[in-house]
Amino acid sequence: MTKSHISTMALTTALAFAASANTAQAQEPAATNQINEIVVTAEKRESTAQKTPIAMTVATGDELIKNGVSDVNGLTAIAPTLGIAQNNQNTIITIRGVSSRDYTETGNPAVAVSIDNFYLQNGTALNVGFFDLERIEVLRGPQGTLYGRNSTAGAINISTAKPTDQLEGSMALEYGYKNLMIAEGMLNVPLGGGFAMRGAFSVHQRDPYRDNGSLASTGGAVTKGGNDDVSQAMRLHLAYDDGGALTGLITGEYTHVGGVGAVIKGIPYEDVKADGTLDIGDDRQWELDHQGFIDLDIKNVRANLNYDFGPVTLSYYGGYRNQRLRRDNDQDGGTAFQYGFPTDQVVETQNHELRVSTNGTGPFGMQAGLYYFWDKGDSLTNFQVHGLGGTVPFNFYEFDYLTTAKSYAAFAQAYYEITPDLKIEAGARYTEEKKHQVGYSDIAGTYTDVDARYSGSKDTYHLGINWQATPTNLVYAKVDTGFKAGGFQNGFTYGPETITAYEAGVKNRFLGNTLQVNLSAFLYDYTNLQVQQNDPETAISRIFNAGTARIYGGELETNWQPTMADKIDFTVAYLHARYTDFVNNGVQYADNTLPQAPDWAISGGYSHDFYIGEGTLTARVQSRFQSKSYFSFRNFDTEMQDSYTKTDLMLTYVPSDSSPFEVSAYVRNIEDTVILTTSEEAGYAGGYLVQFADPRTWGARVTYRF
Repeated sequence: MTKSHISTMALTTALAFAASANTAQAQEPAATNQINEIVVTAEKRESTAQKTPIAMTVATGDELIKNGVSDVNGLTAIAPTLGIAQNNQNTIITIRGVSSRDYTETGNPAVAVSIDNFYLQNGTALNVGFFDLERIEVLRGPQGTLYGRNSTAGAINISTAKPTDQLEGSMALEYGYKNLMIAEGMLNVPLGGGFAMRGAFSVHQRDPYRDNGSLASTGGAVTKGGNDDVSQAMRLHLAYDDGGALTGLITGEYTHVGGVGAVIKGIPYEDVKADGTLDIGDDRQWELDHQGFIDLDIKNVRANLNYDFGPVTLSYYGGYRNQRLRRDNDQDGGTAFQYGFPTDQVVETQNHELRVSTNGTGPFGMQAGLYYFWDKGDSLTNFQVHGLGGTVPFNFYEFDYLTTAKSYAAFAQAYYEITPDLKIEAGARYTEEKKHQVGYSDIAGTYTDVDARYSGSKDTYHLGINWQATPTNLVYAKVDTGFKAGGFQNGFTYGPETITAYEAGVKNRFLGNTLQVNLSAFLYDYTNLQVQQNDPETAISRIFNAGTARIYGGELETNWQPTMADKIDFTVAYLHARYTDFVNNGVQYADNTLPQAPDWAISGGYSHDFYIGEGTLTARVQSRFQSKSYFSFRNFDTEMQDSYTKTDLMLTYVPSDSSPFEVSAYVRNIEDTVILTTSEEAGYAGGYLVQFADPRTWGARVTYRF
């Protein structure tokens, strides 16, 4: 760590213990300070987080709000071993150094993201807003047996809040930096006869973080700036549960994202410093000669039906999703070239899973199921010179594709209790993949008809042993395999990548359930990695299989509630993610670090409750340190995010235990650290293209519940 990093962490610690010194004036209530149990469905059946033999981070809906997690990009605030990158409007997720950087219409992610058991394939779809959630589970390590394809890194389960049998509602208003305005609400209504309905909405409006005004001499119109927030979303649940064998849930959801969207800054080659790093310059203001925009509409209908036959329960999860994306941007990040990358795309997706699982608490339990996935994308994309000053745009490249993908799978996983405290697990999954693309490409005047096909199949398995040494101490060891499907891109075919993961861990509660200490260690053997390489001169991308890599590391997660008024959490993650054999264009990249794989990630937080009359004021400070990481396999300093710290401060006031009001305020990224979400060489633009995470922000929120 640099001196500034150490100073920031020291300041955080000082603030925490200064707050702790005030506990003498607190009148603590009689309630217990034990850590609450959180019910999860990480193994596709209900369990508690501490009794589930998977390394995971779990956050409730309230915790997500307080940490400012409003979309997938914010999850790094609660899961320090998770990395998020952005390329234009596409989200790239990494867990323990495993990721997929292919965000094209034929790409496959490495993290299985699902909302209420509905799988999300498309990288743009991951930008949907989070609102009215029950919890989010971030599962680390391959989940190939229960989650199947494209979960080599892990899984993220988003669970929305479901209808209850109570009449209740809430309304929240938030105002913040850059005229941020958020309105969110929820209404839950029991309808009688076992039926209940829950509706929720979220509206975001915020001015851009970046000022990209153009000079008249460039011939472009004055731009609004980028990285704004213009979105609306709504959700309606209808649930049925009369206490009988049949339960069901039907959900309709709509999301719209508008505004300018993400913007790129171009860094010319002459701004590469003597030490090999980029001279980023001003991260708030730079000129663009073209106004980008995003117009994203997502409609989703999904269902969950369950019938309890006594010994077993039969469940169905599935639905349909339609996504329409219209997007344009300034692709060179400046005023020199007028390049853009407009996209017009419609993606339709279906997921269907039929699952049978045993009930009861006997020594044997199992679940088995069938899964079907279908995805069709109709996409027109151009790489062009924008038509400035009324001129007609000129297309260098044009890609017009209709891409369909299908996946079929059968799986089963079972456990047997050798003793009441010692359990063994085994599971397997068989998956078939088919992908087909038709259309054409026109690359600099070379027209090519496209009719590409890929098919393949893969077995994955899980073996584990779990020892519940005491009611509050779990020891586990397991081996899992996972794979990411093969495919094709721009005339090149590539095969599936595979991973074998060995992991051991302990989950503990001490000091009367007030101290939680979880520790995990892992070793991955990674073969045929799918690596995306963009040609810096032509911007044409290609996926190829890259030999082997080895990843190992460990994670320590602690949570201590010494009193009712004090909560302390601390996480340390070490990661060694290196290629062991990777030759590209005659260059051996063995020993290079995988993208988005920092060696160290350390985070900590402290909160204290001040009792003021009948009210409670909760102050929380949290900070995260991350060592340097790279955005490409080349490990160039020009494509690197240097080590940094990011600290947040939050205050929450509740007038009394019975008050329906809650008031909160926050400052995030107190240091105003400049954090890159991507850096990529682009010779066609004369340098490198970078994007930025959020700067320092602040805001206040008022919530009313009834």
